[in-house]
This record gives sequence, C-alpha cells and structure tokens, in this order.
Amino acid sequence: MEKILLVGIGDIGSHILEFAARGDNDYEWIIGDINKEKAKYVSNNAQIGAMHHGKHPNFRPIKIDLFDIVKTTDLIKKEQPIAVINCSVLHTWHLIRQLPNDLYTKISSAGLGAWLPCQLTLAMNLAQAIKDSGIHPFYINTSLSCLTNPVMGKLGLAPTIGVGNVDLIAPAVLTYISQKTRLHRSNIEIYLVCHHQHWVYPREAGYKPGAPYFLKILADGKDVTNQFDTDEVMYNSVKLYAPGIAFTTVSASSTLKNLNALVKDQDLKTHSPGPNGLPGGYPVLLNGNGAEVNLPDEITLDDAIKMNEESGKLDSIQEIQDDGTVVFTDYAHKIMKEILGFNCKSFKPSESKDLALEQIACYKKLAEQHIKN
Repeated sequence: MEKILLVGIGDIGSHILEFAARGDNDYEWIIGDINKEKAKYVSNNAQIGAMHHGKHPNFRPIKIDLFDIVKTTDLIKKEQPIAVINCSVLHTWHLIRQLPNDLYTKISSAGLGAWLPCQLTLAMNLAQAIKDSGIHPFYINTSLSCLTNPVMGKLGLAPTIGVGNVDLIAPAVLTYISQKTRLHRSNIEIYLVCHHQHWVYPREAGYKPGAPYFLKILADGKDVTNQFDTDEVMYNSVKLYAPGIAFTTVSASSTLKNLNALVKDQDLKTHSPGPNGLPGGYPVLLNGNGAEVNLPDEITLDDAIKMNEESGKLDSIQEIQDDGTVVFTDYAHKIMKEILGFNCKSFKPSESKDLALEQIACYKKLAEQHIKN
C-alpha cells in the first residue's frame, strides 16, 4: 500500500481528507499536523463519514513540527511516502478580513504576495526535509504555489506541482462558457496561462487589472477564442464562486486530482501552478514522470513565464532573484510599512521564518487595536 504524507489540517487539508475518505483509493494516509489532537479528530470525522458510503480509508494521524527539519527528514526516511502534500501555512490570508473594511482594503491592496514569508516558510522547510531524506516523492504544495514554488525552485527545492489558482480559474472558465453557449463542458477545451493575481483581482479589495494572460478556447475541437471577450470570460468565471472560502473545496479537489494523476501515471492534461518551480500557472501534463508544461503552438514557454512574472508584479512581487531573494514591489512595501508596521523591501529565503513571525506579531498588534471581541 503506497503512503501519502499530508501535512497541515486547515481548510484545504480537512477537505482533502473528507474527499479522499469517500473515494476509491488504496493509499495509506499519514496525517501530520503540529496539533496531533486536531489531526486525530479531523481524521476521525472523515473516516466516520466514509462509513455511510461503505468506505474504510486508512488514516494515521501524527504530530509533525515543520520547524524541526531533522525530525521531519527522519520521518520521511522511515515512512518513504510516494507523495507529500503540504497544506501548512503560518498565517492564512483571510485573517485580514476580520479587520474593519477600510483597513482590510488597504492591506489587501498590498497583495497576498506581501505575506510571502508566512506562505513560504513551512513549505520550504518541508521541501528541505524531503531533499535531505534522499527519498524522491512527488511534492504537491498548496501554499500560494504561484509564488512560493519559484522561490523554492531557485534553491533546488522545487515542488512537483501546486494546486488551485489557475486550477480554480480553468474549470470555472469551462463552466462559464458552457452556461453561455449551452455546450456541454466535456465538449469545451481550453489552454490557460495565468497567475494567482487573476484569481484575486475579481475577489479581493485593492487589486489592479491588466495582468497579462493567455487563453485559447476550443469547442468541439474548433478554435472559437475570437468569439469571446476573454477579459470578460476571465473576470466573470471567477465571479461564479461565492465570496469567502467555500472555494477551498475546489482546491482540495485540485489536489486529489493532481495526486492521482502523478501516482497512478494517468497522462492527465490539466492546469496547475508552479510546475517544477515555474512562476504562475500553466496547462500541464501529469503522469508518473512528474509535471510537464503543455502549451499550444501559439505561445512559447519563455513568453508564458514572462507573462506570469509580470502578473506577479501586481501581486506584490517585483522579482525573485537567482539565489531566491524576493524583492517586493514599492507599493507593497509602502503599504505593509505604513499600515502594518512591517518594513521589508526584500528578503532571502533563509530569513523567511523570522520575517514571518514578525509579520504575525505586527498583525496581532493591529488586530488587538481594531477587532472587537
């Protein structure tokens, strides 16, 4: 029985377990979290619910502290999972929604990438433990993979693939076009290059339009892209989702789809962010060899990468340098400094943990001043 190591039982991690418990798979799931009790109860809930469907998943909750890279390395050596899924993060993006709306809007305008130390630290620690273990599992990273995966890629720690982002947008585009044309979704195919920025611009306050993307639409095998205003398609497709975090069920579905495609060598054509450490999202082919970008003839890989790097500038990140140093945009630096009291124009990956803890402390101080109990 192949082992899957899932780390982090937040919204996406919990949904993954609920879906996996009811699916047809023969994996042994090792469920790791800093809070073993939480991992146990979430696992119990999923297993109990699966009983209604005649399913009996093999879940094993354990404690994992990703700040302890040595122990995490030893665990991976011992268990030898075929795939590792990271759902851990130090500070989830939607906490800023608890602030008064004007304050939320100001901080949101900095972009989620402005919180990159919080998104990167644990994913990078887990990547380092995987490398140090000498084991070579597929590594699926759910934590802002449009931006964290390329940082890790510069360090030789690139995850195999990410989830969500472009893979939230692509199925929504198929659904939107189907609703508009009355064509069945199975008769529609798209090729989409886009960034996390395209997901948050229609949904979160303060984001700016104009990020580049590539979208090709096929209906019954025929290119019909010119029949649509693609800007409207991109925007309205994202608006099919309800506000809030209900979309995390779709992120969980994205994760399981990617997992099965890799482990079961399915040669699946899909969309996903951060393949092999690239910035942003792409059409990809997933199989037992990993992830391969799968672009149509109209666009080169270099052009797709440049598009996503430009989009990243509207999501806080001016540049990711060859050594992994992250340079924030001027507007993101200014907003985080003036509103949050966090003054950082750039950082090296080795500084990520300390900066993440500083960001969390700054947020807690602000929240104490503005959030009523």
